[in-house]
Amino acid sequence: MCRIFWSGQRRGDLSGRGDSVFDCVAALRNSFIKKGLSEAAASLAVAGRRDSTKKLYASRLRLFGEWCRKAEVPPSEASIGIVADFLLSLFDEGKSVFTVRGYRTAVAAIHEGFEDGTFVSDSQALNHLIRGMFNRRPPVRRLLPPWSLESVFALIKAPPFEPLGEASLKFVTLKTIFLLALCSGRRRGALAALSADPSCLRFENHGVRLLTRPSFLAKNQRVNFLPDPIFIADISRFSSVREDRFWCPVRALRFYLKKTESFRQVGSSLFLSLNAPHSGVSPDTISRWLVQVISFDGKALSGPGTPRAHDVRALAASWAFFKGIPVSDILKAAVWKTENTFISYYLKDILREEGGFSLASLPLSGRL
Repeated sequence: MCRIFWSGQRRGDLSGRGDSVFDCVAALRNSFIKKGLSEAAASLAVAGRRDSTKKLYASRLRLFGEWCRKAEVPPSEASIGIVADFLLSLFDEGKSVFTVRGYRTAVAAIHEGFEDGTFVSDSQALNHLIRGMFNRRPPVRRLLPPWSLESVFALIKAPPFEPLGEASLKFVTLKTIFLLALCSGRRRGALAALSADPSCLRFENHGVRLLTRPSFLAKNQRVNFLPDPIFIADISRFSSVREDRFWCPVRALRFYLKKTESFRQVGSSLFLSLNAPHSGVSPDTISRWLVQVISFDGKALSGPGTPRAHDVRALAASWAFFKGIPVSDILKAAVWKTENTFISYYLKDILREEGGFSLASLPLSGRL
């Protein structure tokens, strides 16, 4: 059986033009068949990788395929020298060591192994190459995002975001998504997958409980690791200061649902596009909305760099940590399996019950 590396191209035929498209799914399937799986089992094994992962692999393997084309060798059989030079070329282009490691993982998924019995994933030579890249150009971490959360809070309690009953759909949407992102700690994909179906959204005495649509899979969701429902506390139940209502995500969500009631379909996504036909939004739209709030009038920008939607998640977790919320509660709210991810990538240098995570993210003046 001939293995497919390029769309319409069989092994040994490397004379095609540069506009050929690397077939990532076929390459993954063939790698499983090579390891002894039947065609049916291999096809199902490919489904073990998320669509987003296969899309990312496809873009990275496309570059690797072009590199191997020049060397006149199938990507699955490239020598360790060819693989090493490919990774080095990425590093020389300015890509971070973490990005280069991602390319290595993609190549390992379809590579058959080297002559010495090692594989792309466990080759000591490639390990040393990656370490050399790390030592030559250590990653730069940002301890603080280039914007002030306090300034954003001041922004969203004034026009055009307030009064919420008079605000336009755009500003009710922007305020609601920002507060839910901050108080839930969830990724943009999970926020885009929230559903307004009664089975997925329930207001309770002390807040609101939210679920994503059943078909959604979180980034790190596995058979033995399932995200809990999102619980957002109602500030009015925990603070006696009237001004704190401006930052209440439950209040904002109620106004948002009322604002979208006239055109919302039964069982629709929670967050809808601003323009007709008001369909469910993508994670990219969620990101744009968050950045729009942060950059709205420029007053929240406090340093060099570009605001990122991901900063909201990092700040939410960091605030909760420095306000005494147990790490276990933070991991549960933000859907992290271990504290290593939180400490290494999200903890920012900024100065108990259910709902504590969301409350700790807000600048409440007083508590009951």
